[in-house]
Amino acid sequence: MMKCKTVFLTALCVAALGLNAAVKFPAIFSDRAVLAKRDGVPVFGTAAPGEKVVVKFNGQIKETAAGPDGKWLVRLDLANSPEGPFELQINDKVIKDVIVGEVFLGSGQSNMEYNLLRCIGYKEACKLPENTRIRHFKVSNRFATEPRSDMGGRWVYANGSTLGSFSALGYFFIKKLHDTLNVPVGLVNSSWGGTRLESWMSKESLTVPSAVKMGEARIAALESYPARFQKFLDDTAAWEKKYGREDIPVVLPGADAKWKPYNGGGISGGGVWWIKNKFTISASDAARQIHIYFGRVYAPAKVFVDGKELFSADAAHAWKNNPFGKYVKAGTLAAGEHEVLVRYYISHDYMHLPQPFRFGSYNIDGKGWKIWQEKSFPKCSGKVLAERPKPLGTAPSPATQWYRLYNAMIHPLIPYRFSGVIWYQGEANANQPAEYSVAFAAMIKDWRKKFQVENLPFYFCQLASYRLPVADPGKCGTWPALRQAQAEALKLPATGMVVITDAGEALDIHPRNKQLPGERMAALALKNIYGKNVPSESPMAVKAVFDGISVNVSFSHTDGGLTAHKIPENFILKTSNSTSRKLVRRSPGTQLEGFALCGADGKWYWADNADISGDKVTVFSRKVNSPVKVRYNWTDNPFGNLFSKAGFPVAPFEITVEK
Repeated sequence: MMKCKTVFLTALCVAALGLNAAVKFPAIFSDRAVLAKRDGVPVFGTAAPGEKVVVKFNGQIKETAAGPDGKWLVRLDLANSPEGPFELQINDKVIKDVIVGEVFLGSGQSNMEYNLLRCIGYKEACKLPENTRIRHFKVSNRFATEPRSDMGGRWVYANGSTLGSFSALGYFFIKKLHDTLNVPVGLVNSSWGGTRLESWMSKESLTVPSAVKMGEARIAALESYPARFQKFLDDTAAWEKKYGREDIPVVLPGADAKWKPYNGGGISGGGVWWIKNKFTISASDAARQIHIYFGRVYAPAKVFVDGKELFSADAAHAWKNNPFGKYVKAGTLAAGEHEVLVRYYISHDYMHLPQPFRFGSYNIDGKGWKIWQEKSFPKCSGKVLAERPKPLGTAPSPATQWYRLYNAMIHPLIPYRFSGVIWYQGEANANQPAEYSVAFAAMIKDWRKKFQVENLPFYFCQLASYRLPVADPGKCGTWPALRQAQAEALKLPATGMVVITDAGEALDIHPRNKQLPGERMAALALKNIYGKNVPSESPMAVKAVFDGISVNVSFSHTDGGLTAHKIPENFILKTSNSTSRKLVRRSPGTQLEGFALCGADGKWYWADNADISGDKVTVFSRKVNSPVKVRYNWTDNPFGNLFSKAGFPVAPFEITVEK
C-alpha cells in the first residue's frame, strides 16, 4: 500500500512539474529587461488552459489563470516604482536584473537596423564606461505566415563589446534621453533591412486596394518562383550548349597564364576569368573560425586557397544573387601567407565582381589583385543575344511578403508597454507614395490599438538625401513625393517627424551619421512626452502668397526665426571612403538654395532670388511671371540651406501659390 502511495505522489509531482513547465513568456521578459515606469504594465505569456500563474515584482504579487486559449496576462503598477534592479518571478522562473524606466520600440528597414559598428561615433561610444542603464534588445529576424507569440533576442548593456550591434540611430536616441532625464532607457529593436511598410502591418490593417493586389501578386510570384527558376536554368544550359558557350574543365592557371593588374569593377567579355591575390593569417586568427566572404556572386564561381578548392557557387546559387562565402573551421588555414584564386565562368558578356578585395574579416590591399582570362566567348549579338534567356533576378523573399514581419517580430511583443515608437523606413516604398500615405497612417493606428495605448507616441524619420543632384528642378525623382507621404502622418495625434535632408550621402542609401537623426528624435520625445522646454520640430511651410512680383512663403515652428546655413563647397558622395564632389549652386545669386517656381505651363525653374524676411521667405524667378506653385528641397538629394535658428532644417515642400 505504501508503495502505491509513493507511486501516486510521484505521479502528482511529475504532473505538477509538467504543468508548471507549460508557463511560457516571450523573450522580451528576460534578464536585464527594461519595464516602463507606468501603471498597468502588462506581463504576459502562455500556459496550459486554466493553469495558475503568479507574478512577483518588488513586493507586488499578481495572480491569474491561463484562459481557454492558453493566454495569460497580469498588470504591474510601476508609475511610482524605483528603478531597481529587481527580480521578476513568474511561477518558479526568475528573471534577474530587471529595471524600471523608459522603453521604446524601434522599427523599420535598414536605416533603423544599421548597427553602430559601421557609423560615425562608434569608437567614441566604445571609450565610455559600461552603462547598465542603457539597454538594447534586438528582436531576431524572423517571419511567419500567421501571428506568433514567441520570438528570439536578448537584452544587453551598453559597453564596448555590445555597442557594435546596437541600432545606431536607436543608441543615440536612448542615450540622449538617458543623459537628459537621468533614468534607465531601453530600446527594443525590431527592424529588417530592405523591407516595405506592408511587411510590418497586420493583415487586417492593410486595406489599400492597390497594396493588397500587389501583395497577392508577390505571393503568387513567390509560389511560382521555383518552377520558373528551374525553367530558366534549363533554358540557359540549352542556350549555352547550342552556341558553344559551355564551361570548360577546371585547370589551375599555369606558368603561361598572362596575369594583368586588376583594380576591381566589372568584367566585359564572356568566358572563364581568374583573379588572384595573397593574404596573411595571424596565429590568433588561424586558431579561430574565419568567415571568407565575397558579397554576392553573379556567375558560377570557385574559390581556391593554396591550390585547393575551398568552396564554390553553382549556377543556381549564382543566378539567385545569393551571398557567396563560407565559415572555415579553426585550424583549416595555417598561420602565414596564402594565395587565393577565384574562378568565374561567365556565359554572357558582362559581370560585376562584387567586393573583390574583401576576404572574410581581412581587407586585402586592392593593389595586389591580378586578373587573367583563360577562355573567351564571342560577344552576344543577333540571334545569340535574342535567344539568351532573361534572368529572373533576386528570388522573392519569403520574409518580406505582406504581414509576415508583423506576425513574427511585432505581434510577439503585444501588449508590452512602450513609452513610444521610433520608425525609420520608406526607401523600399519610394515608388508608391499615394499608397504609403494611407497605409502608414493605418499602421500607426493599428499598432496603437494592438498595444492598447490610444495615442502611443510615434516618431519617424523622413527620408534623408540620396542620389546625385539634378540640374533640372522638374526632374525631382521619387523620394520627394514619398517624403510628403510620410509627412501626412503628422495629421495623427502624438506623432512627430524628423527632417534629415542635411544628413544624407549621395551614393550611400545608409548615411553613417545616425547621431543627428537619433538626437532629433530624442528632442521630440523630450518635449512631447517628458515636457522639456526644448526645440524639437523642423519649420514647415504653411502658406505661399504672390504679391505681384515675388512669392512670400510663411512657416510654422521657426523657434526664434529662420536662418541661412553656410553652403558647403562640396557635397558628400560616401563617408565610408571619404569621397565628395563639388557642389554646383542652382541659385548662385541669392541667399538660399533649393527653391523653385512653376507657372501654369508646369515648367519648373530655380529661383533667381530666395531670401529670408523674418519668419518668411520671398522667392522670385524672372522666368515665371505668374507662379502657381513653389517648391523647396523637392529633389532626391537637395542642398537647401534654410534652417530654424534652433538648428532644424526646413521640411521639403511643394505648395500652391495663392494670388
